[in-house]
Amino acid sequence: MERFGLIETVRVEKGRAVLLDYHFKRISSSAEALSLPFNLSFEEFGKAVESAATYDPALVRFTLTESGYTLSSRPCIKRQEAALMPFYGVVRVYSDLSLHKTVDVMSSLYALKAAQSKGFDEALLFDCRGFVSEAAFANLFFVKGGVLFTPSLKCGALPGTRRAFIVDLARQMGLPVVEGFFSLEELLSADEVFITSAREDTCPVVRVGSFSLPRPEGKPLWLRIREAIEWREKQGR
Repeated sequence: MERFGLIETVRVEKGRAVLLDYHFKRISSSAEALSLPFNLSFEEFGKAVESAATYDPALVRFTLTESGYTLSSRPCIKRQEAALMPFYGVVRVYSDLSLHKTVDVMSSLYALKAAQSKGFDEALLFDCRGFVSEAAFANLFFVKGGVLFTPSLKCGALPGTRRAFIVDLARQMGLPVVEGFFSLEELLSADEVFITSAREDTCPVVRVGSFSLPRPEGKPLWLRIREAIEWREKQGR
């Protein structure tokens, strides 16, 4: 197994790769930065990913190495909500490589396994200064006072495809969005918390450790974002 490479995990639903343009942009940029051979056009990339889906919905893993690319598929099981366990055994560090989704996911798997062994759905990770960074396999957002917050990439968070889409969407909607450095206490005082990934786009967080989070009044932002993605996909690329 080659250990120098990139991965894209793309959800394929009803035969269509969701937010394919964001995945293509990320892997194209990362391949160029890391001098990996990626010669597929947008159309070729989409066809390869969608053809590899053997479930509906499916999570298709596109792995790019110096030898070329491979594809694999697994069922996509969507969560209705998530409980996060604060975990300090893995520390996120900002670096040249933290800006890319590489094949090295051992630390994330270790954190996720630790959280799941305690009955949680995901691990909440921090950077070396103690600021909230992300979940093991998802980005993190929270809402407070009508403002959308997400940890800065300088906290070692991965530049996720949903993270990029949501930041773009919030700015188009005129919703204030702040990428910054936040403590666990700030997260726990939020009006709404959700995680984002290719798995289900957005997923509400109902508990962090032993602390239960409030249910937002009215239609929550995480649901509005999920519906915006569904509408976008129905319009075609």
